[in-house]
Amino acid sequence: TENIYSDICYSLVESVLEGYNATIFAYGQTGCGKSHTMQGTTYNLSAADPNNANNIGIIPRSFEHVFEAIAVASDVRYLVLVSYLEIYNETIRDLLATAGGNTNNLAVKEVPGEGVTVQGLSMHTVHGMKECVELLEMGAKNRMVGATLMNIESSRSHSIFTISLEQMSSDVGQSRGVIKRGKLNLVDLAGSERQSKTGATGDRLKEATKINLSLSALGNVISALVDGKTKHVPYRDSKLTRLLQDSLGGNTKTLMVACISPADSNYDETLSTLRYASRAKNIANKPKVNEDPKDTMLREYQQEILRLKQLLTSDGGKLTAVVDAADPLDLTAIVRDSAVSFEAEKQVLKGQYESEVLNLRKEYEQQKIAKQELVKDIEKIKSYYEGQMQQLIAKKSVDKPVERVAPTVMDKQEIYERIKEIKNGLIGGERANDIQLKEKRYRNKLASEKRLNALATAISRVEQSEDRDLLQGHYTDIQQELKARYEQIRQQRKRIKSLEREISDIQGEFQTDRADYLATIRQLEKKVLFFEAVYQKAMPVLRKDGRYWNLEVLEMDSEWNDDLKKWKLPDDSVLRVRLPPADSQPVPPSPSSPPKTGRDSQTSVTAPGRLERSSTMILTKLPDFGSTGNHHRKEF
Repeated sequence: TENIYSDICYSLVESVLEGYNATIFAYGQTGCGKSHTMQGTTYNLSAADPNNANNIGIIPRSFEHVFEAIAVASDVRYLVLVSYLEIYNETIRDLLATAGGNTNNLAVKEVPGEGVTVQGLSMHTVHGMKECVELLEMGAKNRMVGATLMNIESSRSHSIFTISLEQMSSDVGQSRGVIKRGKLNLVDLAGSERQSKTGATGDRLKEATKINLSLSALGNVISALVDGKTKHVPYRDSKLTRLLQDSLGGNTKTLMVACISPADSNYDETLSTLRYASRAKNIANKPKVNEDPKDTMLREYQQEILRLKQLLTSDGGKLTAVVDAADPLDLTAIVRDSAVSFEAEKQVLKGQYESEVLNLRKEYEQQKIAKQELVKDIEKIKSYYEGQMQQLIAKKSVDKPVERVAPTVMDKQEIYERIKEIKNGLIGGERANDIQLKEKRYRNKLASEKRLNALATAISRVEQSEDRDLLQGHYTDIQQELKARYEQIRQQRKRIKSLEREISDIQGEFQTDRADYLATIRQLEKKVLFFEAVYQKAMPVLRKDGRYWNLEVLEMDSEWNDDLKKWKLPDDSVLRVRLPPADSQPVPPSPSSPPKTGRDSQTSVTAPGRLERSSTMILTKLPDFGSTGNHHRKEF
């Protein structure tokens, strides 16, 4: 994985820091090392342990790459957000959801201007590689895995770890910063399976069916994109293809890592994977820098900070603040309430003055600046804070007692805490003076560019070799020309045999896939027949005047939700009947109430109202029965 990342992935992740979208995903049969390639077996990136170099996957290496670049960046502030989801049995689950959050069956929506998004997916702000690794480990524990005959820890779902980088850099020609956003999708696909080899049964077989269907939908999308005649691209056939819609033919730089097995028993699967990759490399994407997007969190923070500053400055000038108006996100402003005592604020200014002087001394010592410039800058800071102190003294002399502004102290403190919270969420430039780290990044970037240029040159030579040989052939006699022609014919015959063999392999692969699809269809037909038999058995129990009695009417009244992949059945009329509570007792009527006649006097053991009327009739006859009871007893 170290060579793969340095040769191919490095330049792709570097483009994300420039504002591009990028996707890296691994494809192959089950048990061939996709999860090992993407995640690895360890996240320890310590240089003191060289044995772990090959056990670190692409995902943790990208963490190290991203945060090293952020640390050495100058005049740029970053907001890093991550999310982690899995697609299990065509349902989207949030692997990083907190307790009580919605984790299962998240909906996919296509929002104009934003693209395809997952509704309710949690986004987490991170400040370093350690936090990203912790989130990756937490999501890996929540991911669905299972044992098959080919892999003891087989991934039963597709997972997508997304890193969103929002950056704001100073623009010389404008009074505001330019916002860019890059997104890196790190996809670990589940492997294609054949039931005859994996021995999957029950839930494992159902999972394998869903996995194969989603991978087939991905293959159909790739084929449709490669074929220029096809106008419709079936992105909606699977949740996976919908989420990867921008990565396949859209605004994304995409890298596919084809993982194959060296075993001869997996010869057919290996050929299928290589053909899959051969088709995928012909897709033409259209990446561009995402400059000044409208839905970034940085823009929301900008607007919120401006609103909070307006609230602070609207207090009649009683608040002291140092704000750089050229950069709304420069949160080094000092916000203090007028209710704070004079001595406390004086100590704060003194401490800030000493801290600024100390930081400036360290900075100039590192950069070996002349002593005269150091003294000059110290005098500037000293005069600035002396002016602040004089303003504070003048303010104290004219201010009235602060008891009347006490109710607003808590509000201003909350505003200050909110600004501080937003500031802590932004990172960048922590190691801007680290010369060694900058040199390391420069060497890695230069080596990556050289390898890419060499690879592009080699590919162009292979593609142009045949045409160049034909055009540049010079012969001295007829024998030499015949020999060259014979060699060309022999090469073409060899190529024809290779193509015929490939056609035969493709036909055999098609027959195998066809047999698998037919087996899946037969299993689904058995399930449909089983549910129909259960429905026929349950029909006598259903009400004939309800909606569930007629299956055709029920299907017409039902709605199919394409986002959730579920049927929404209509409510039956019986379900809306509200019965009286069981503990309610009938109240006997007064003697003056008129007797009930006609239909109201009939009794029924099925209707609660009629039961009440029956008990009322019995209670009205009880007095007559009691008055004649003794007479009957004597005669008897």
